[in-house]
Amino acid sequence: MATDTAGLLDPRELRALETLRLRPSRTYRGASKGERISKQKGVSIEFADFRNYSEGDDLRHLDWNVLARLDTPVMRTYQDEEDLVLYVCLDATASMAFGEPTKLDIARKLAMAFGYVGLIGGDGVRLKVVGAKQPPSGILRGRSSAFRLMDSIQRVADENVAETLNDGLRSILRSNLRNGILLMISDGLDPELPATIRAFGGRGFEVWHTQVLSDAEIDPDLEGDLRLLDAEGSGSTEITINRDTLQQYRVALDNHIAAISEAARRTGGHHLVFRTSDEIEKVFLRKLKPAGWFE
Repeated sequence: MATDTAGLLDPRELRALETLRLRPSRTYRGASKGERISKQKGVSIEFADFRNYSEGDDLRHLDWNVLARLDTPVMRTYQDEEDLVLYVCLDATASMAFGEPTKLDIARKLAMAFGYVGLIGGDGVRLKVVGAKQPPSGILRGRSSAFRLMDSIQRVADENVAETLNDGLRSILRSNLRNGILLMISDGLDPELPATIRAFGGRGFEVWHTQVLSDAEIDPDLEGDLRLLDAEGSGSTEITINRDTLQQYRVALDNHIAAISEAARRTGGHHLVFRTSDEIEKVFLRKLKPAGWFE
């Protein structure tokens, strides 16, 4: 039965997501017991090691004998199962406030959708908001954690901070996170983003990027003399919009999107441009699943 996440996803979208599971391109082994059978051949089901219990762990793998003797909860881990963590990096910087609905409105729905698929598939999910005064969540696990994830996402953008997308991502890169899927949900308009994605790849992360853009950004319908304001800075530029200017803009945008896509691909990940007018259900089932994001 689908979990109620009213306010972000409707029942039809939830029913569609119930059929999906994250499909990483590699095997991840970490601190927690996972629910994914390893792709490695010749590995049998056998005990591997102990580790400390952490909130959200499956109590079926708690070692009750150790708990009784030492009054310390520890978990048993196994060699043939994967532990995947999906790091959801949600862009709440100033540029995401553009459009109607805003890019941030759509990004929040996408964060919930991806996170929900991870949770119901037994994977760990951790939310990090870039551009808002909101500490990272702990690693959430299990269907019941969907409510906590939803609450964290709905609180996004209550208080913004002066932070660029690239600065926020670089701070994550400097933290001591173990490898997993790093999902970026952003407009991706920071020119330094491809280099940052390559840096995450160098650290062993598989980067998935859902680039949320408004129809007006993809196909602008403007003309005349305009003053453009930097949403994430104090600068402005006066330009004259004509056919040549629009053509140059489209070429620059296409080149930037291609650079992001190539950087993500080199990490073993994926990239998709998601218009604010797109429907989540259709994109997830008709584009992302056939492209290998889900199984």
